[in-house]
Amino acid sequence: MDLSTKVLNNYPNFKGASKKIADYLLAHPKTFLQEDAQGLGKITKTSAASMIRFCQQLGFKGLKDFQIQLAQDTPQESENTIEPIVDNHDNPHIVLQKLLSSIEHNTEKTAHLIDGMALNQAINFLKNADRIYLAGVGASSLPAQDLYYKFIRSDKNVIFNQDIHIALERICYSHSTDVLVIFSYSGLTQEILLLAEQARKNHTPIIAVTRSHQSPLVEVSDVVLGVSTDEKLLRVGAINSLFSEVFVSSVLFLATINQDLPRLEEKFKETELVTNQLKKLDE
Repeated sequence: MDLSTKVLNNYPNFKGASKKIADYLLAHPKTFLQEDAQGLGKITKTSAASMIRFCQQLGFKGLKDFQIQLAQDTPQESENTIEPIVDNHDNPHIVLQKLLSSIEHNTEKTAHLIDGMALNQAINFLKNADRIYLAGVGASSLPAQDLYYKFIRSDKNVIFNQDIHIALERICYSHSTDVLVIFSYSGLTQEILLLAEQARKNHTPIIAVTRSHQSPLVEVSDVVLGVSTDEKLLRVGAINSLFSEVFVSSVLFLATINQDLPRLEEKFKETELVTNQLKKLDE
């Protein structure tokens, strides 16, 4: 019986710290090959002693025996291996727990990756921009669109086009007093690079929300806000990368408007009154 099956069979019996460790193990098995008991206790927000007890619950003498079994069960992955997050034998509850643990880990890692000076510079660009251009392709268009809706509600002059061809045409009119925010996990998308190239010709500052890897997008951007690289480019769907980009877009929004909240509060009330007319409310 492989280790993952053993964990799944014992999962209903896990409580407290053991359940936390099991959840993290199912989502990030390779992490358990790279750390000692103390490190794993810190990562799983339990303790070294809890980690040892967990191994013993599964029938191992200690962490070393556990890691040997895990190493034997862990396939060597190539760059062409799809990253699925879940396995075909997972029941819905295990899928839920794996996803929750994976997103929590990925979001926390992204938060630690963001450089404070880069974030401050990005916020200064956004606060002082005459116009804010937002761009993203595929799944990365979703955080761009979400930020577009948020900025509209806060009375920002913001531009977003789902059609990348229209976006390319509109960026031709950007100026040095504007800013372009690009969401692209890979940093390799051709349309996005064309947008960035045109923005640079117009001397428009570029803020890139992208994975923490060297890429053509990173090279041409003025500010880079890196997201966690735990998710491969080849995957069943953009999951962790999407949540990471939405997390960064929300940070950008909140840090841009927070000092203007007293004025915006009245505007938010006005917009709510207008939009409530479209809802069926109880009398």
